[in-house]
Amino acid sequence: MNLYRPIIIGVAGLVLTESEQTWLTELKPYGVILFSRNIDNPSQLKALCTSLRQILGDDVVIVIDQEGGRVQRLKQPDWPQLPSALDIGKLWRKHQFKGLEAANSLGQVIGSQLASAGISHVAAPVLDLSIDGADPVIGDRAFGTTPAEVIPLATAFIDGVTRSGVTPIVKHIPGMGRADIDSHQSLPVVKTPVSILEQSDWIPFQIVSGTRWAMTAHIVIPEWDHEPITTSERAISHIRSLFGDRMIVSDCLTMGAMTGAIEERIQQTLDAGV
Repeated sequence: MNLYRPIIIGVAGLVLTESEQTWLTELKPYGVILFSRNIDNPSQLKALCTSLRQILGDDVVIVIDQEGGRVQRLKQPDWPQLPSALDIGKLWRKHQFKGLEAANSLGQVIGSQLASAGISHVAAPVLDLSIDGADPVIGDRAFGTTPAEVIPLATAFIDGVTRSGVTPIVKHIPGMGRADIDSHQSLPVVKTPVSILEQSDWIPFQIVSGTRWAMTAHIVIPEWDHEPITTSERAISHIRSLFGDRMIVSDCLTMGAMTGAIEERIQQTLDAGV
C-alpha cells in the first residue's frame, strides 16, 4: 500500500528532471498541479503526465486550471480559445436552454481535453458571484451575479466535465466574489456580514452537487477568524459544517495573500484541516 503526503505540488518545466524524479519518488505527494510553464503541445503534455504516473502511480491526482476565458492553461494554437463563464452567463440570460447547453458543452470540451492528456482533475468551475465594485480577480470568471444564475450553469458544466471521467474542483469556497483586492497580490478581508453571505454568496456551494472537491478562498471573514480561511481551523470547521463532507484543497500557497516561509504555510494549512 502506497502512503502519500497530503500535498499537491508543482514541477519546474516541460519534462521531469532527474532530481525531480528522485524527489517525487521520495516525497510521494498526493498530487501535482500543472501550470503554463509545464505545457508546450499535446504530445509533450501527455508525456509529462505519463512520467508522473510512472513515478507516483495511476491514481495520482494531476490537476490544472482550465476554466475558459482568461484562465486557460491549454492555449492556442494547439487548443482552442474557450468562452468565459461570463460569456455563458450572458447567453443564459437571453435564452436559458441555450445557456445550459453551452455550459455543458464547455465542460465536455474541457473534460475531453484533460482526459486525453492524462489530467485527472480540473480546478473549475468558479461558484463565486460576480459582485459590482469588487476586485476584478473574479469578474468574468463567474457565471453571474446571483445564485439563481450560477447554480444551473455550474451544474451543467460539472455534468459535462464528469462525462469524460475528469473530477471538477469547485472554487473558491466559501466564496470570494466580494474580495476587495486580488488574492494573488495580497490578502482580501470580506467585511460583509455573515448573515448576508449565507443568503447569497454561499448558496451555490451548498446546492451545487456532482463533486466533493472544493478549493479554498484566500480571504479573511472577520466574524469567523482573523486568519486566512485556508490556515484557520475555525474557518475550515465552519466550512465543513455549512457545506458538508468535502475534499478540501487549498488555493496556491505561493500567492501573495499568504505570508511566512512556504514550509510554515504548508504546515498551517494542514493543521487547519485542509
